[in-house]
Amino acid sequence: MNNYLKNEDSEYLKQHSKNPVNWYPWNKVAHDEARKKNKIIILSIGYSSCHWCHVMEKESFRNKVIAKYMNENFISIKVDREERPDIDNLYMEAIQLMGIQGGWPLNIFLLPNLKPFYGGTYFNPNQWFGLLNSISKAYKSNKREFTESSEKFTEDLRRDYQNKYGSDSNFSIKSLAYELKLKFDIEHGGINRSQKFPMSSMWNSLLYYSKYNDEKEIYDHVFNTADKIIEGGIYDHIRGGFFRYSTDKYWNIPHFEKMGYDNGLILELLSNLYSLTKKEKYKEVIDETYNWLFEEMYDESGGFYSSVDADSDGEEGKYYLWKYKELESTFSKKEFKEIKEIFSIPSQAEFNDKILIKRNFNYSNNLISIKKIKKKLLSIRAERIRPNIDKKIILSWNSIILKGLISAYQSLGDRKYLDLALKNSDFIIKNFIKKRNIPRIYKNDINAFLDDYAHTISAFIKLYEVTLDNEFINLSRKLMEDSIQLFYNKKEMLFNFSGIKNEKLIANKIEVFDDVIPSSNSVMFYNLLYLGKFYNDKLYQSIYNNMTIKLKKILNNYEFMSNWIFVNQINHNKINEIEAFNLDNLLEDIKKINSWYLPNKMVKSNTKNSGSSKKSISNQKQYYVLCRNNVCEKPINSLDQLKKIII
Repeated sequence: MNNYLKNEDSEYLKQHSKNPVNWYPWNKVAHDEARKKNKIIILSIGYSSCHWCHVMEKESFRNKVIAKYMNENFISIKVDREERPDIDNLYMEAIQLMGIQGGWPLNIFLLPNLKPFYGGTYFNPNQWFGLLNSISKAYKSNKREFTESSEKFTEDLRRDYQNKYGSDSNFSIKSLAYELKLKFDIEHGGINRSQKFPMSSMWNSLLYYSKYNDEKEIYDHVFNTADKIIEGGIYDHIRGGFFRYSTDKYWNIPHFEKMGYDNGLILELLSNLYSLTKKEKYKEVIDETYNWLFEEMYDESGGFYSSVDADSDGEEGKYYLWKYKELESTFSKKEFKEIKEIFSIPSQAEFNDKILIKRNFNYSNNLISIKKIKKKLLSIRAERIRPNIDKKIILSWNSIILKGLISAYQSLGDRKYLDLALKNSDFIIKNFIKKRNIPRIYKNDINAFLDDYAHTISAFIKLYEVTLDNEFINLSRKLMEDSIQLFYNKKEMLFNFSGIKNEKLIANKIEVFDDVIPSSNSVMFYNLLYLGKFYNDKLYQSIYNNMTIKLKKILNNYEFMSNWIFVNQINHNKINEIEAFNLDNLLEDIKKINSWYLPNKMVKSNTKNSGSSKKSISNQKQYYVLCRNNVCEKPINSLDQLKKIII
């Protein structure tokens, strides 16, 4: 046995390092071995907190009979999707082109030239061994058919985006919003399907669309969805933080892994909802999620870890589940009565190995009692075997969390959010941006991808807006310049996911569709709009306009183009450029402006380090100039007056 994963940094690869399978990491040695021996490659992709990855590892990859067959007939390669999203994106698209639903673990079969011909996700041991046997025998007898199939899929992967996803129909954003509205689960929130992901970016987009287009039903549904999410089992009511998705339509039964990016995106959504309503329930969840991030996911160096495993003590969700008798025997009768009321606990027969939910609870009452009960529940849970934390620190995910923290500061005004954001930004600058080659992962030499650049630019734009420190906006501009050099595809008028410093694969994926995380191209779309306006940069404006043309040709679905639509609506509604002059309490006033729900704003101040291009035009004590599309209003002398004009 020769398993080559033992010296890898990845937590996921280490989890497979003792398998009897002769796993290789993705590298030239493995590829050369496949070509030399003319063997099919099994490419198996997953991540450390993935439950079904663990299941297949236990059932199949620890099985000595299956491992022996894999070793004799294949070259087996393991990839951590979080380290190499370029490989994952490419081969995930390949199996979708084969008509197979994607997911993890992703198991795909490649010819020695790395071109795919078949794949799937989870297979039980009998299915997996049968598939291995069938493919091995068929390849030995009919290589030509495999070659033809792989060439076809590779050709499809290389097709330009217009041919892949272009549409002749002229969809309006309104018609797409109405089409999505028909799929709403009005009672339980979200989209009407059996599994539900938070999809924070989509609800943010619909929130903005509905508010500024007076679409009350959509607006109300966004709030209903957020309420169902934070009341259900997808939210960890004891510790804070959100699980990855719900396995039922009620948001009650989570898939138990916690991902850093989900929590950053949900912080941003809830902060927007709080800005609009000032409701205590949003504040409480934001605060608890902050506590979880800071106390469990924050490294003393200043970065955030990537994820928490779905499994603990060999079972999915075991750390988070409760039994009726356990609660009854631990608490006094009065406390247990409160617990049953707070967490909607039914009879004993209906409550065993359950997650706690908090439906229809009045947040304005009993807050002291809730905190006391939660503290006791947490102390009980702390005695259990904890799920593993994957301590890799990923640039793009840290930037998403950073943006969520800044959003919380803007909305709630609590300095602790900004303090943590500044510590994280210092860490990012020191350990990523100031490196000669920006890495994707802390203490790892994998070069950053487009998503790392895009989300970092966006986060530093937002950090500039709360600090007015010119360093942050200038860093955003520098990263934008680098992004254009490294990733921009002039022919496609979009950005490649892999840049000129990344490994060249059989095709270069262009990430367009928004999913749980907004796509790197849609985030760049926003960055170009903002920085093009801020610096009056003609190149940025030109690339943005070209991407707008491209958007119109592929826009056919709100759900998976939601962040594109969000940015497009910002431009359509015109950016409110707010410039402050002569303010005695500059940051305090800017703090008030940032607390308003106003996604289409740009804040500047007329100070030497603010990035402003204007000079003070008056000796008045304080005033604001509001500009839209290069046309400016008369000077405005008060925040109240400014608010009336733009809200």
